Amino acid sequence: MAKKDLLVIEMNNKEDMECFNFREKLKIAQKPYDYFKEIKNLNFDQLASSDRIFLQDFGIYNNELNDEEFMLRLRFPAGRISNNSLLLISNLAQKYNLQIILTARAGIQLHGLNSSNILEVFNQINSQNISSYQSFGDNIRNITSDIFDGIGVYNIIEVFPYIEQMQSYILNHPDYIGLLPRRLSIGISGSYANVNSCFASDIYFALAKKDNVFGFNVYLGGKNTQIAQDVNIFLYKEELFEFFKAFIQMFNKYGLRLDRQRNRLYNLIEEIGIEKLKEYLKEYYNKKLETKGELLLEKKNFNEFEKLKNSKYSFCYRSLFARIEASELLEIANWAIKDDLEVRLGTDQQIYIFNLLEPKASIIHYNGNRTMLACAGSDFCPYAYWNIKEEIQSLPLEKIERNNILVGFSGCLKGCAKHEHSDIGLVGLKSDIHGKREKTARIYLGGLYTFGEANARKIFNAIPLYSLKEILEIIIDEYEQSGYPTFESFSKNLLNNFDTDFLSSWFLAKFKTKEKVYLKKNLNEIELFKKYFKKYSFYNIQENKNFYNITQILYKDLWFSKESKEDEKLNNTYILKA
Repeated sequence: MAKKDLLVIEMNNKEDMECFNFREKLKIAQKPYDYFKEIKNLNFDQLASSDRIFLQDFGIYNNELNDEEFMLRLRFPAGRISNNSLLLISNLAQKYNLQIILTARAGIQLHGLNSSNILEVFNQINSQNISSYQSFGDNIRNITSDIFDGIGVYNIIEVFPYIEQMQSYILNHPDYIGLLPRRLSIGISGSYANVNSCFASDIYFALAKKDNVFGFNVYLGGKNTQIAQDVNIFLYKEELFEFFKAFIQMFNKYGLRLDRQRNRLYNLIEEIGIEKLKEYLKEYYNKKLETKGELLLEKKNFNEFEKLKNSKYSFCYRSLFARIEASELLEIANWAIKDDLEVRLGTDQQIYIFNLLEPKASIIHYNGNRTMLACAGSDFCPYAYWNIKEEIQSLPLEKIERNNILVGFSGCLKGCAKHEHSDIGLVGLKSDIHGKREKTARIYLGGLYTFGEANARKIFNAIPLYSLKEILEIIIDEYEQSGYPTFESFSKNLLNNFDTDFLSSWFLAKFKTKEKVYLKKNLNEIELFKKYFKKYSFYNIQENKNFYNITQILYKDLWFSKESKEDEKLNNTYILKA
C-alpha cells in the first residue's frame, strides 16, 4: 500500500489492518465503548494488555510494572469543580486512603486504588456528575482554559459555555471514545493575560481581534516538546464549536495510525503540511476560513490575591508541588460552602478560590511554590526516576519564587511538567557516574512560552543531584544581575543569543571557579570566555570555537576523581550520559 493511501484508511476497514500498530488493531477488533459494557464482569486481578488499554479510555490506569495499584483520573472542564465534588473526592480519599495529585490539565488523579475497590470508586465518581471518561488514551483530554475565565479583569470572552458544549459532544459520542489516532489536548482562552501558556496544546484557540471583533486565532500541533504553530485561521466565537467538531472528524479520518511514536497531530502536520490539512478540514467545515487576526496576549505575573471584575478577590491555594491532602480539600470545600465561594483547579497545579470579599484567606496552605509545575514523580508513576516531593527540595525554591521563574520539573522525558515550555526546565534522570547509577538532572533554559516563540533549549545533559542547587543558583544569579524584568525577557534578549555549548561551558566555569562574572551583549562568546577564564587550565578555545570540548573537560574535572582508575580511561570527549 502506498504511503499516501495510509492517510485515508477508515477505522471500519479491516482490510490491510496488519499495517496498524497494536492499539489500532484492538480498536478495529472491538470498539472501546462496546468493551466497556462488560466492565462489571472484569477480573481486575488478571488484566491483559488489551484490558489496560481499553480501561484508559474511561480514566482507569494500571501499569504491568506495578499491576497491584490503580489510578483514576478525573476531568473537570476548564478546571470548574463544584463544592460537592470536592466533598466527595475528599471523603473517598479518606475512606480508601488515596493520594490526590493535581494535574497540569486542571484535573485530579486518585492514586492508591486496588483491584478490590477501583470499580466501586469509579462508579461512585461517575454517578455524581463527575467524569473520568477519556482522560487517558486516544481521546480528547480535559479541555483547559484561563483560570480567570469569565471573572478576571483581563477576560474578554467567557469560553466555558463552549467548553461545556465540546465536552458534552465528545463524552456522548461513542464513536470517538478511544478511537482517535492519538490524544488531542485543547486549550481555549478568552483572556489576554493567562496564568499559563496553552502553546503546548495540540489545538490552541487564543484570544484575538479582527475588524474590531473579538474571536480566536488557531494554533495547531503543540505538545510537551513542541510549540503549537500559527496556521493563519481566525474564528468568530459562534464558529468555535462547529470548527471543533469538524476538526475532530478530520483528525479521526486522516490522523496517522501506523507508528505509535509518530501519530500525534504534530506528526500529521509534519507529514502533509498545513495547507493540505486545511484541504482535509474543508470536507467537514463548510465555512470560509478567515485569515488570522491580531493576537491579544500579555505577559503577566499573578499574585496570591487578585482583584476580579466584580470587585471581589481570588485566592491561590498552593499545593505541595501538585500534591494535596484529603483534609485540605475538605477544608477548602467547607470554607467555600460556608462563604458561598467558587473553586477552580488551575493548570498550574494550584487551587483557586473566588469571590472573597477582601484579600484575606481563612485557611493556611502548604508552603508550595506558585511558579513550579511538577510531575507525579516515582511515587506514583513507573516512568519517573525521581521522587519529586522529596528531591524538589534540592532546588533554590525561595529564589525561584521571588523572581517568578517558571520551572517545569518532569520525572522523565515524556515531559508531563512541560519542561520545554518553561524558563527553567528540569528532567530527573539517572546516569552512570563511576559505574554507579546516580540521580542527575537534565537542564533546559530560555523557553519563550507566553507568545509561543521558542522551546527551552537543552543546556546540560546531566547534572548530579548534589550539585543541582548550586548550578541553578548561578543561573538565577545571572538573570538577577542582567536587569531584565522577567526571566523570559532575559532569555529573549540575552541568554538565547548564545550557543548552547557555550552556555554549558560558561555556567560550569562559573561553578568551578566561583567567579562573579556575567554575560554581556557587546562581547561575543570567545571574547567573554577569554576575558574571564583565560587564566584557568580548562581554557582551551581553538579557532573553531569548540566549547563542547571545554564542557567535557569541566564535566570530567568536576565530577570524576583524578585518582580514580576509572577516570584514567576517560578522555576529553567524555560526556556524562543519561
